[in-house]
Parts: sequence; C-alpha cells; structure tokens
Amino acid sequence: MEELRKLFEEGNYDQLIKEFKEYEKKGSEDAEAYILAAKAYYYKKKPKDSLKYLEKGLKLGGDKKEIDYLMGKDYALMGKYDKALEKLNEALSLKPDDASVLLNIGVVYALKGDRQNARDYFEKATQADPNEKKAWYDLGVTYFMDKNYEKAAECFRKSYELDGDFYEALYNLVSSLCMKGDQDFDKYYQILYEKDKKRAELLKKVCEREKRGRRFRLW
Repeated sequence: MEELRKLFEEGNYDQLIKEFKEYEKKGSEDAEAYILAAKAYYYKKKPKDSLKYLEKGLKLGGDKKEIDYLMGKDYALMGKYDKALEKLNEALSLKPDDASVLLNIGVVYALKGDRQNARDYFEKATQADPNEKKAWYDLGVTYFMDKNYEKAAECFRKSYELDGDFYEALYNLVSSLCMKGDQDFDKYYQILYEKDKKRAELLKKVCEREKRGRRFRLW
C-alpha cells in the first residue's frame, strides 16, 4: 500500500495502475487500494474505470463520504450532471461544511449553466474554508460574467493573495480592474507584465476594446 500511496503523490498514475493490477490479481481486499486506483483513472480521464473501482472500494468498507464525492466528480467528467449532483449531495449530507464538496457542487451547476446556484455554492465553499483559492476564483468568474467587476476583482484578488503563483487569478484580477477602471490596475498590470509581457499587452488592448462595447474573454 505504501508504494501505491507514493505513486499517487508523485502523480505516476500509469505505474500506480500497473502496480494495483498486481494487488488485484492477488485478491487484495484493501479498500484504499481500490480508491487510489479509481483516483488514478479519474486523472487519466477514464471515469468509467474509476467508478468501477470506487464501487468495489465501497463494498470493501471504504469511506462513503469520500467515495460519493469521487463518484460525483466522475459523473461530472462524463457530463452526467444530475447524477453528479446526486452523489455530491450525498457526500455533503455526511459533512455539510466540506469545502471541496461545496466547490464541486458549484462547478457542476456552472457546467449546467446555472450561474446563481453555482455562485451560492462557491460562496458556501469560501465560508467553509476561506483559504480555498479555487472557490474564490470560481466565485469571481460568476461575478465577472454578470459584469459585477467590483465583486469579481475582490474574489480574484483574494484568490491571488492565497497563491501568488496562481497565474489565472492574476490575469482575471487585472481584467476586472481594467473593466472597473480601478486605481489598482497599474499595480497588478505591472506584475502581470513582468510575468508575461505579450499576454499583458494583449489583455490591455482587449479590455479597451470591450469598453467600447465588444466582447471580453476571461482566462
């Protein structure tokens, strides 16, 4: 098991699956092994295989909340959004303040085109864990799409402050500040410019064009 854990942490999913197959041949009854294999298949974009091993892991006594959560992500990857919500809500019922589950419910609603419900769950995720950078980022996207650039900037700024290497958060923060005409635009534009001169210059041009009534695209 220790080898499987190590391979997962290293992101060596192909080797993990290969090693797991040997465990399986030997009649392994370790739920964790099946869950690790399922996660590896998920990251390899093979949700059907992932679901198969999650079901086995559940039968072997694996953590139901974790398995429901992972199944929800698999169904979302398959485009089965209602089934994804069903599983994610089952996971949420077992731990109502789980930021990762709340975030992923929001993601599924966003994929369904339900921006208001997506926003509600992203907000709940930030309340459950104020350090969840992805929740702040996704929340910012919903505000930007509604042209609420002030709120969008607040969210992207928070996300970027949590992780100074989160390039997409910085890019979208600069976009929001530009659209808002905020005094902090120059400060963050300069940071973006130093990281990626070409993209920063393009963003500025596109932003000015959008202000004249054309469409703007986020990262």
